[in-house]
Amino acid sequence: MPTMEADDRGGDRPREALIASIVGELQGLSLASDRIGAAFAARQDLHQTDFRALTAITRAEREGDPLTGRRLADELRLSQAAVSYLVDRLAASGHVWREPYPRDGRRTLLHIGGRARQVAAAFFGPLSVTHEAALAPYSAAELELCLRFLADVNGALSSFGAELPH
Repeated sequence: MPTMEADDRGGDRPREALIASIVGELQGLSLASDRIGAAFAARQDLHQTDFRALTAITRAEREGDPLTGRRLADELRLSQAAVSYLVDRLAASGHVWREPYPRDGRRTLLHIGGRARQVAAAFFGPLSVTHEAALAPYSAAELELCLRFLADVNGALSSFGAELPH
């Protein structure tokens, strides 16, 4: 017999059904995100891998821990040679710039360039407004729970992905 969990709206749904619905929504989120990323990449004449690299570099910068080429290669699961070529292309187009690594001049830290910030703001600005509207009905406590949930799911997915063969 399925486990029943009451939701805070008063309905009872089996836990398995809730989990299946959540997984379905996460899959939909992933597909929508991929479509939006592909549209952005196409408008900027970028490869999908370029977009993934820009996203990884942006996230690392936001967290205060800029990526090196090696870490970007690990993140994207690409060879260092492929990432070097990718970063050269992104740097030439103004999407990325390199900063010498403070303790080792042979390595560099990767940063989002002015051009990438400009085109991303123009493209993703409306998406930010959409996010704000979608999240407006939620209290701060509900948003904290959503954040914890997403962090837990992302952590689980990252761990699962790290165990997959290259």
